[in-house]
Amino acid sequence: MTATRSVTSDDIRVIICIVFDRRAAPEDVGAFKTTVLKCPSVLHAVEVSGAFDFMVEATIPDMKAYTAQLDQCAPTVARLISRYEVNFVCKRFVSADEERRSVWVPCQEGMVRIDCAKIDKVTAEGDYMRIHSAGQSWMLHSTMGFVSGCLDENFVRLHRSILVRRDFIERMSHDRSHWTAQLNDGTSERVAKVHVGTLLKSLRANSSKHEATSSISGAAGESADTR
Repeated sequence: MTATRSVTSDDIRVIICIVFDRRAAPEDVGAFKTTVLKCPSVLHAVEVSGAFDFMVEATIPDMKAYTAQLDQCAPTVARLISRYEVNFVCKRFVSADEERRSVWVPCQEGMVRIDCAKIDKVTAEGDYMRIHSAGQSWMLHSTMGFVSGCLDENFVRLHRSILVRRDFIERMSHDRSHWTAQLNDGTSERVAKVHVGTLLKSLRANSSKHEATSSISGAAGESADTR
């Protein structure tokens, strides 16, 4: 349960509803929740009131993988959980406006949903992605490919370690052989040559649809130098 992977349309989704043993130590239950949230298979989890205490939605490639993960968790389940129910998702109904428009990230209380429109940039830090929004940030155990798949068409790649919301770019500057993106938070990022053409095309296309929110300086009228 430690290998990060991307979710595909062929994956099986499972919802697990958990009741914790009332005799279990709170610190052990808290550690269990933290471990669950860090698992790459977990899409999100919530604490609930009512018949259950905790609900997890996860994705698995096949039933063999599900059985292997269940066996791995068996000792912890026996020690901390008094009852659980497993439901396999047959069909999902998602609003067209909401689908792939948010990212769930771990927080101290559990999980928090960050709307794509409020995400400023995503930066890679080892095996984790840092989600930046309005001066705050959250760490997510995932890959850049998976996170980019959750975002919408308003995000652009500057280089292999950073995704930026298009209107978070304040200015594009060209200096001899390379381009630099000046961001609204005062930072700057050099644009990898492989992404220059796609980035400039995206910015120009956006300008043709709306009033320009970014300015392109330097050799703005020239084709991208990707040599």
